[in-house]
Amino acid sequence: MSREQLLVATLRAATAFAAGTDDSQLQKSLADKDYEFRIRFGCAGPDKLGSGPALGWTYDPKTRALKVRATPALSPKDVPVKAVAGEAFETVEGFWVRRPWLLAPVCPRTDENAVRDESADAPDAPPLQSVGIAQFFTAAGPRTMRRSGRPYEATKKLDTDQAPGGGFDLVLTGRLVALPDGRVIACTQAEAGERPVCLISVEFGKVSIERADTHEQLAQWGSG
Repeated sequence: MSREQLLVATLRAATAFAAGTDDSQLQKSLADKDYEFRIRFGCAGPDKLGSGPALGWTYDPKTRALKVRATPALSPKDVPVKAVAGEAFETVEGFWVRRPWLLAPVCPRTDENAVRDESADAPDAPPLQSVGIAQFFTAAGPRTMRRSGRPYEATKKLDTDQAPGGGFDLVLTGRLVALPDGRVIACTQAEAGERPVCLISVEFGKVSIERADTHEQLAQWGSG
């Protein structure tokens, strides 16, 4: 399943949750399917001095050193994550989806007709925490791909004509995993009438970072 297919499925799950309808059969059909989910980041340029977003990058033109970083910022400390996970899991790790209203991993427009959202590159901003993709770990389960707060980081020296531009893609691949109730996408609400927060339950089989402009893979981490 692609990013678009998963986001559409998440919207359906949010609709069913908000409306109080039973989507369990549709949800069960998602279990064990393979997926590839791309999250675009770094569109606004390199990290500013003193800033450290969960997903970001820096570039030193003198040494031509490109550094990229993707830190799993979704955690069991987040209120909606805690509401979904309950006491059944030891921990939950994953990523909040930036701009979940975009079905494709693209940078937002920056022309004069667009209203600039200063929080667009801040994954911890509450308005953007509506869709997350995460792995739920039990105490007895394998600890493969657990990061325990450690970021995915890579450094590469670029050629003189390879200055980065256009952002990067965090590429998550693996399989969808059913939660104890059989659903793959679990939603919750702080109050009735608010937009639900939904989590996509997955197994991270492989995590990689690519340049968006050239599609060059900068680094890859896998479970095997």
